[in-house]
Amino acid sequence: MRKIKETLLEKDFGAYLYDLREKKGYTIEELVEKINMPNVTIKTIKKWEHDLEFPNLDVMYKVSEIYEVPSEVLMQIRTQTLEEGLKGVHRTLIRFIGYILGISIYGAVIFSYAFLFVAGIGSVLFIAKVMNEAVGRF
Repeated sequence: MRKIKETLLEKDFGAYLYDLREKKGYTIEELVEKINMPNVTIKTIKKWEHDLEFPNLDVMYKVSEIYEVPSEVLMQIRTQTLEEGLKGVHRTLIRFIGYILGISIYGAVIFSYAFLFVAGIGSVLFIAKVMNEAVGRF
């Protein structure tokens, strides 16, 4: 039980599912075949692993069977992730960027900071240009 609590504190739902899949050595395609439900696609599993979407209860039970993990553990981690997600919209945006660009979470963080830096520089240059034009009119 202690190991479960440590896992709950260390990982979010998507990271936990990703780690389980990697430990079993499954590709996303293989997992889709093992789940064998019409609403579960490669795209769906990618969304789960980036915490952009969560599986319904039927799928959760099937996933718990495939990974040989108690469904209660999956539900606890899912609940914890949802509660933390309400606190961190920034994390969700980072995951979304990672999903859209097909890069890791760390890559998405670096991308978002680089984007904000470039946007900040662009804003300063734009304001300087507008101010310069305004001063030139007088």
